[in-house]
Amino acid sequence: MTKAERLERDINKLAEMKAHEDELRAKGYKHIAGIDEVGRGPLAGPVYAACVVLPEDWDIPGVNDSKKLSAKRREELSEIIKERAVAYGIGIADAAEIDEINILEATKEAMKRAIDDCNEVLTEKDEAVIDMLMIDAVKLDAGIPCESIIKGDEKSLSIAAASIVAKVARDNFMTEMDETYPGYDFASNKGYGTAKHYEGLRTMGYTPIHRRSFLKKFEEEKTSGRVAWGAAGTNNIKSETVRGAGDISEDGNSKGTDDLAKGKKIYAVKKGKTTGIFMTWEDCKAQVDGFPGAEYKSFADASDAMAYLGIAETETEEHFPEGVRAYVDGSYDASDGRFSCGVVMVRTDSEGNVKTCELSEAYDDPEAAKQRNVAGEIMGSKTAIDFCLTHGIDAVTIYHDYEGIGKWADGLWKAKNPLTQKYSQYVAKARTRMDITFVKVKAHAGNKYNELADKLAKDALKA
Repeated sequence: MTKAERLERDINKLAEMKAHEDELRAKGYKHIAGIDEVGRGPLAGPVYAACVVLPEDWDIPGVNDSKKLSAKRREELSEIIKERAVAYGIGIADAAEIDEINILEATKEAMKRAIDDCNEVLTEKDEAVIDMLMIDAVKLDAGIPCESIIKGDEKSLSIAAASIVAKVARDNFMTEMDETYPGYDFASNKGYGTAKHYEGLRTMGYTPIHRRSFLKKFEEEKTSGRVAWGAAGTNNIKSETVRGAGDISEDGNSKGTDDLAKGKKIYAVKKGKTTGIFMTWEDCKAQVDGFPGAEYKSFADASDAMAYLGIAETETEEHFPEGVRAYVDGSYDASDGRFSCGVVMVRTDSEGNVKTCELSEAYDDPEAAKQRNVAGEIMGSKTAIDFCLTHGIDAVTIYHDYEGIGKWADGLWKAKNPLTQKYSQYVAKARTRMDITFVKVKAHAGNKYNELADKLAKDALKA
């Protein structure tokens, strides 16, 4: 297709998508808002909704269902939409709210917040508020005349614009979360259940942005979800969005979460919502259902599935974004009641170069020692933060293996003794000067920095 032909196609599509809204304006409606959401299916992150009121004379072609656009084009159009819209608003429902009230109700709450946000902008501009809502599929009671349109992001210009704004906003948030919680590949998978994401869950556990209600099957059977190939290896599958809509049916393969050792089938998705290898038909179907042209097969052997996707079983090094990480651990000597901490500070520069600094210290504090090696890990976290404050570091991610280190700091566990109370207060004060994120990891899982922190703590007691 030539450039001129593509332009003609887009112009025709624009006229088609504006048709219904033009009819509504002819009936007297002035501020017609399109609403759409993104992020109902991922294992992590919020659900985002956007509400957009476009001007009647909108003449920029190319606005379409966000899933049919490249990431670059979505970003370009999102900026244009936000700049030229009469008004727009964004609403969010986070993982905790999704777990509490379920994803559908959380989606509706996010939509209502987006509407309120949009109406505030209209009010500030001395404009009348929204008088007609057009929503993609969801039925919403917002106290405003409303139309729910199946596949609305393909049929309505305003809904398509909302889908683009919501998609770009959420993708940007998940990219930021990849820096905050490295190890889950959020920048690529945006919270969906890819192999790297499941591997991160197995090795490091949950983050505050994970949806516990979406992970019940994973919690029951840790080997469910995507296959991890090799103890140290990872795959290089990237999340892929494809075009189309429709339905497919099960191909007769068996269901269940039995692992490969039991000879059950696994599923490789070459083209679908997300590409990769899945352990159950339900997980596979979730990626290909609704996408005509989806390509997938079942296999009895992981290597065959990998060959189908063109993946080599090669070991890859762990890469982290630019920034500072700290690995902390503690130790305790029952013979003399002393405890210690070990800390490995790791700085990664913009070119991926890594520098480390090793810290350790032993303590003789009988009251604190009642917490045994946990006391050492608390002091390790404090030591890491002290190091950052002393060296002008404004953000750090602290990796720890005792859950309380992050829970006490984040106020999710009640600090019941002097040591944990002082620690909680210390972190709260330090957070007024820098960003501090906590990530729980599995003890002795093979990470070289975790192991080094453990060794440093034990050696400190021998000195």
